[in-house]
Amino acid sequence: MKKVIIVLILIIIGIILYARFVGPQNYKIVEHTIEIENLSEPFNGFKIVQFSDLLIGSTKTVEDLEQIVADINKMDADIIVFSGDLVNSNYNLSNEEVEKVKELLRSLDCTLYKYAVIGDSDSDNYKEIMTDSDFIVLDNESTYIFYEDITPIKITGITDTSNVEKALSTTDNLDTIYNIVITHYPDNIDEISKYDVDLVIAGHSLLGQIRLPFVGGIIRKDGAQKYIDNYYEINNTKMYVSSGLGIDNNYYYRLFNKPEINLYRLKTK
Repeated sequence: MKKVIIVLILIIIGIILYARFVGPQNYKIVEHTIEIENLSEPFNGFKIVQFSDLLIGSTKTVEDLEQIVADINKMDADIIVFSGDLVNSNYNLSNEEVEKVKELLRSLDCTLYKYAVIGDSDSDNYKEIMTDSDFIVLDNESTYIFYEDITPIKITGITDTSNVEKALSTTDNLDTIYNIVITHYPDNIDEISKYDVDLVIAGHSLLGQIRLPFVGGIIRKDGAQKYIDNYYEINNTKMYVSSGLGIDNNYYYRLFNKPEINLYRLKTK
């Protein structure tokens, strides 16, 4: 009996150590194919790469960002999306680190544009860092993606849902072939899906950070109380939620939930 107890204790200690030190370090590339009716040929095969919740200062460092950038650059993205939370709220980047982060993010390569939205851990200098890194920060605003075709894709960044209709509006109101929203908080889908939005890309939930068999994610945060898993469809709006790359500063473990970078391929249905 004592041997069984000792074995169980060792297993529990092993799981705790893995969840704290090993599990959060590695990440995977998760690919999704999104089939779209009447998608014009130039956008057939269009690639969107999303990374999210770096939370530098948790389990990810500025040095780790070098490998993340290298892996993203191998994907030949058409656009790159960062869905918020660059730095852990308990960590302050030094001036040297800020410049290194800018240099690395600037080296991210894609065919067209790099977009970012604001997360709850993003500090006052976040917009400056991202803008200096050649990202377009969409703060409750929309823009168009033109790609070898007269009918564009509209892409919108939603920081909060105080006025979704205004955020989705543009001065010229062009016809679009597909409407994409980037938001940090997956719970925003309830408001976003009331409008003509085809796809939402979100982060923040870390998929519950600790996931248990037959239970799923167990940690729910403000903005990810209702929607914490990786895929939902609400009112014909598809939403993909990334598990992100770092860990929340209130919970120092990741279990059965590998960090990830996401690749979305648009495909004609």
